[in-house]
Amino acid sequence: MMKKIMNVRVAAVALAASALIAAPAMADPARGSIAQLETRLGATGLSIQIAHKAPTGRHGRYRANQWGQSLRQERQLRRNAVQACRAAISRTAWRAGFHDVDFDDDRRIQQIGPNGFRIRFDDVEFENRRRERERDVTCLVRRGQVARLDGIPQTGQARNRGQNGHSRYGY
Repeated sequence: MMKKIMNVRVAAVALAASALIAAPAMADPARGSIAQLETRLGATGLSIQIAHKAPTGRHGRYRANQWGQSLRQERQLRRNAVQACRAAISRTAWRAGFHDVDFDDDRRIQQIGPNGFRIRFDDVEFENRRRERERDVTCLVRRGQVARLDGIPQTGQARNRGQNGHSRYGY
C-alpha cells in the first residue's frame, strides 16, 4: 500500500527528481541557447533551465574565437603571419631597389578566416641611396603564405625610356 504525500515540499522534490532524469536528454542544446523544462502541480510548479556554456578552464582564461582557436593558437598564427609579411615586404622592396626597410611597431592585425589575416603596417620606411619614403603597407596572408601585398613604392625609374630600355635620343 502506498503512503499519501502529506507535504507540498515532498511533492516538489519528487517532481524535481523526475525533471532531473529528463534533463540529460536536453543537456546538449545549440551553443548559446537555453533549454527549459517546466512541471506544474496545481498552484505550484518547478522550472529547470540548462544553459550550454564553454568550459572556462582555470581562472576563466580559456577563450575561443569564432573559428574555435584558443588564445595561444591565435597568437601563434598571428606571429607567423606577421613574420611572413615582414619577410615578403623586405624581399619585394629589395627587388624594387630599396636597400633598407624599417618597420615600426604600429600594426593592425585582423583575422579574416581560420588561417587568414589582413595586416596593415603603418609608416614603413623604405630607404635607397637618395631618399627615404614612408608608406602604409597592407598584407593579406592565407594559410601562412602571403597572398597580396599593397603599398610598396616604386623606385624612381629613368624617364623617356622606350620599350627596350633605350632612350629616344641615343644615350
